[in-house]
Amino acid sequence: MGTGLPGGVVRFEVSNLSRSGASTSLVDTTALVVVSTLVQTVVISITLIVFILQFRSQERAIKQSAYQGLIGRYNELISTLVDKPDLALSFFVSPGGAGDAPKNATKEDIAVYSHLLLAYGIIEEAYVLRQKNWISETEWNQWSTYLERLAQHPMFPLIHRMSSGTFDKGFEEFASTKIGNQ
Repeated sequence: MGTGLPGGVVRFEVSNLSRSGASTSLVDTTALVVVSTLVQTVVISITLIVFILQFRSQERAIKQSAYQGLIGRYNELISTLVDKPDLALSFFVSPGGAGDAPKNATKEDIAVYSHLLLAYGIIEEAYVLRQKNWISETEWNQWSTYLERLAQHPMFPLIHRMSSGTFDKGFEEFASTKIGNQ
């Protein structure tokens, strides 16, 4: 039964008697402490595993966000070339630039080239998203059809050849099949 202690604390004494009449309170308390410790260990382990998985997921999200930001800046650069054909023309004639670009390219040619390059880059983004299973096969088929139509443009093989090695290798191989189907 309970006995009063100073400060209003009540102390309970538990006395279990075994068949032999001996007290098993010490054994029961030890078993309770062991079970409690095991439960705490399991809970802490599960909590740590959840934290680790969350941190990994967050790290992947940060990396993806950084890459998407990079792609966005690339698209802005190409958009600038679309808006300013004179600047785009310097890409053709600069040292180390594309040696097989037409020497008589007009501003209109450069603007068309820049638009096609911008579309090429956006379709490559869709290709990468498809590889990650982030877009459906139906959505990818629409992008693939768009690529087939772009591949019919006379400048498209030039774009594909000049940008070789700067896009996803699988995408470049896929685009090569679209050029070869003509």
